[in-house]
Amino acid sequence: MRLRSPLLALAMLLAVAGVQAQSYRCSNGSSIYYSDRPCGQAPAGKLGAFGGNSRSAPSAAYAPQLPRAGKAQGHVKYLSPACADISEAIRTAPARGVRGDVVTGLHEEYREKCSLEDQDARRQLRQDEQMQQSEKVAQRDSIANERAQAQQRADQCAGMRDVIALKRSREKQLNETEVAALRSLEGNYNSRCLSR
Repeated sequence: MRLRSPLLALAMLLAVAGVQAQSYRCSNGSSIYYSDRPCGQAPAGKLGAFGGNSRSAPSAAYAPQLPRAGKAQGHVKYLSPACADISEAIRTAPARGVRGDVVTGLHEEYREKCSLEDQDARRQLRQDEQMQQSEKVAQRDSIANERAQAQQRADQCAGMRDVIALKRSREKQLNETEVAALRSLEGNYNSRCLSR
């Protein structure tokens, strides 16, 4: 008799706890989750009581983490607004929890309405990228050419400076023609090297 009394008390305790804890079956559009509270936006589908204590139940309903939307493709900016909208809807569908059949329908609509436009947009993107690449190469070559010319001028000026210094050190021994040539070289050096 003693053994049955504790078992009976335990059974009654579990029954009372089960009545207190309610469970709700909820959906967020792409998946189903269970909560001890009524569903947020969807109508609550009350399942009925089952074991457990409402005090120990989680305070917030479990909602699965949705994937992030991928990066928009470059050619989309060349599409018409209608095709760009469909492309954006396809891109963001996983992050918004859109059902698979809806995404399939969006892909079919895009193929029907935008396939030729998509090809043109991708071709335009490739042309623009090639043009930008060509401009970068031309700019790089121009900078390299300017540096090479600057180095060449610097080398020429250094050579002229050395010749001028040598001739000035022997200026007393130079004849009239050589002195005139030295003055001409000094003038060229001043105009080409000191004015820059």
